[in-house]
Amino acid sequence: AVRSFCSTRGCWRCWRGTRLTRQDRTAVNRPNESRTSALQDPLTMDRLLHPSRDAPPPPQGLENVIIVDNVPVVPPSKVEKLTNALRKKFSPFAGPGENLKIEVPLATEPGPKGPETAGYIFIEFRTKAQANEAKLFGDGHAFDKKHKFVVNVMSDFDSILNTEEEWTAPSEKEFDDKEVLNWWLMDKACRDQFVTRVDAMTSVYWARRNDSSLVVEREGWSDRGVLWSPNGNYLATFHPQGIKLHGGRKWSMLRRFGHGGVTEIDFSPSEKYLVTFSSTGDGVGTCLIWDIKEGKKVSEMEVREKTAWPVLKWSHDDKYFAKLKDKKEGEEHHQAISVYSTPDFDMLDKKSIKIDNIQGFQWSPTDNIISYWAPEQEQGNMPAKIMLMAIPSREEISTNMMVLLKDCRMVWQKSGDYMCVSAERWVNKNKKNTYTQFLVFSMREKMIPCERIKVEDKIQNVAFEPVGSKLAVLVGETPRISLKIFGHEEGKLTELHTFDKVTANTIQWSPRGQFLVAAGLGSLQGVLEFFDTESNTSYNVGEHFMASTVQWDPTGRFVCSLVSCLNYTTDTGYYIWTFQGKLVQRELQKNFYQLLWRPRPLSLISKKQISSIKKNIKMYHNDFESEDRMAASAASEEVLKKRRDLTEAWEDFQENVLYRASKNREALLALRPPEDESTMNEIIETVDVFVREDVELFEQKIT
Repeated sequence: AVRSFCSTRGCWRCWRGTRLTRQDRTAVNRPNESRTSALQDPLTMDRLLHPSRDAPPPPQGLENVIIVDNVPVVPPSKVEKLTNALRKKFSPFAGPGENLKIEVPLATEPGPKGPETAGYIFIEFRTKAQANEAKLFGDGHAFDKKHKFVVNVMSDFDSILNTEEEWTAPSEKEFDDKEVLNWWLMDKACRDQFVTRVDAMTSVYWARRNDSSLVVEREGWSDRGVLWSPNGNYLATFHPQGIKLHGGRKWSMLRRFGHGGVTEIDFSPSEKYLVTFSSTGDGVGTCLIWDIKEGKKVSEMEVREKTAWPVLKWSHDDKYFAKLKDKKEGEEHHQAISVYSTPDFDMLDKKSIKIDNIQGFQWSPTDNIISYWAPEQEQGNMPAKIMLMAIPSREEISTNMMVLLKDCRMVWQKSGDYMCVSAERWVNKNKKNTYTQFLVFSMREKMIPCERIKVEDKIQNVAFEPVGSKLAVLVGETPRISLKIFGHEEGKLTELHTFDKVTANTIQWSPRGQFLVAAGLGSLQGVLEFFDTESNTSYNVGEHFMASTVQWDPTGRFVCSLVSCLNYTTDTGYYIWTFQGKLVQRELQKNFYQLLWRPRPLSLISKKQISSIKKNIKMYHNDFESEDRMAASAASEEVLKKRRDLTEAWEDFQENVLYRASKNREALLALRPPEDESTMNEIIETVDVFVREDVELFEQKIT
């Protein structure tokens, strides 16, 4: 489209466009031939390409106006409907209560069916920032299957029209030293970090045994909350116009992703991609996938039904992601899984994986394997099935059929060595009573054998040891809840130990294994019990009244329990405990929202090296003790220094006051009225002091 400027009015609404046909372009390339009427009036093509000096200058101050090309061409009767659809797309980037100004120009020549729009629109925002955010969102946005927007800011047209015909090589730029994203891993004391949000204040701290030192603190850093990336390199903040990623020692803004009204985000495991979700109501909305390093949108998906977040589930290496295929009208359950590959973001093999009545699926944490289950179908007399499927081959590597299955829950071990299925089954066909059966798949063994354990009592919670082979299960109902520890002995899964009378409904393993916390959250009033599964001992029982969440730090040294104002209005804050259950920090803060530990990337130390360190831990004991003493003495020295500073400040103040009093003494005495000795009364006060004398006799035998 070739655009011309109306010289009669100095506003962007007077811009008009002319679409060139193939015949028009031929006429432009052949200057000797006659031009079509579309190029003769009011401006010729020569004036468009080489404007004369007397031509009116382009309007100034148009940084807040964008041009959206490749808009559907519609007749005047449908302009209002088109405008409403476009307003819905771009209104999230305007301020609250602001009404977008949208201009839909008509083509200079009527189409085959009469007058029609020109195929592009103008949108005016209040500020330049809003226009830039809308450009980032709209450029490349698929309005429908046939129209993908091309968006530019009006102020960019000067640079486009004034582009030189001869290309000149750009000058070499000096090396720009980027922020070191994993700088916190180089801390000599190997401390961890955590972020808190209180009111509008977001703060990052170093975690220490007795107190936490502030790293950075900013007010209004985020509008809704914050989220760490899986490896801890980025801190994501929420804003009305989209998402920002921060990092490095200066905590500068590294990336910005324009997506208005984002309510949920999710990172891929390797931090290559970011998924943002904007809801239009009832869980329906749009998912955008962004390349984090490039800062560009790479894919877009519509969410047409309410689904548990995350909608898109990633494989461990970011090569694939999958989602449940949308249900068709009249269907009660999903019927397929759609798997997509990266970086092309095309559906694997161009078709979904058909699975009748699929209820849910999960990826293995370390392999490209999907686990899923589907209930039994009474009509076709088909039992329920629990499957393991390899991707991309779609090979079913393990199949288990079950009858009388009521519900199912799949739990993967963090190392991917085991997968546990907690299956709640009916006792008989009457479907009145149930029992629980555990299916444990050994993923590293041939043929993936499956062991089954039957439990008669109700299951409260199930959790796998992250780096071991133990399985912790909470069994029973309040007040008779037991913690059962299962493990592999001689290749079989057996019960290792049972802890009775446990007040808990949640299990949280240490990221390093061996230790766990059984927490009674919510209605159980925040009782925390700390266990060692190697020695089968309970270290301690603590309480954080009405605690709603329990989190381990990445190294397994500390446990944090917190009460958020999202759940309760009083006694909000957090406690920090050692892995043995000793309370070391207590912070009660009004309007406390969240606390998140900063994740660490996978360790570069091999399993063999870790085993060697554990065996020789006594060699490092003295070094650790000396470091602890130095840290304690440093803390004591800091307290003493503060006391000395306060004492010196008080002495300086006292000396200054005495100096000013002595200097002005005579002037102050002169201001006092003279005393009349005749009116003065002498007051004599007698004080009796009683002194008691105690005499003690000591008898010493002299030999």
